[in-house]
Amino acid sequence: MAVRSRKGIKAENLAGEIRRQLRDYTDEVKKTVAETAKDVAERAAERLQEESPKRTGKYRKHWTVSTDRSGVIVHQSGKSYRLTHLLEKGHALRHGGRKVGESPAYPHIGDVEKECVNEFVSRIERKIKQ
Repeated sequence: MAVRSRKGIKAENLAGEIRRQLRDYTDEVKKTVAETAKDVAERAAERLQEESPKRTGKYRKHWTVSTDRSGVIVHQSGKSYRLTHLLEKGHALRHGGRKVGESPAYPHIGDVEKECVNEFVSRIERKIKQ
């Protein structure tokens, strides 16, 4: 943040100066949150690529990061996005339900999500306290 010289501030300008300082601080915090969110999301995509189940490798390599108006999103791109819930939670096989068998769950998203949320919060707190 910019620091004014030690000349002082007149009483009639105090409200404007406080408003300006708060605006600068808010802009700085927004920038910090956006940068941290992008960094943590990229790390989450990398971790998901490492920890996802590997059969052919297509599911693993399609973890990606996107940004939109609401923030940063880590998601599956390509046709394999439909598998995320089935792999995370497990499912009954297509022909015959329980008699034929079930496909086991391969939990890989929940753990990465929890760790990244904790990392995001701690990094934001650390940067804002500086």
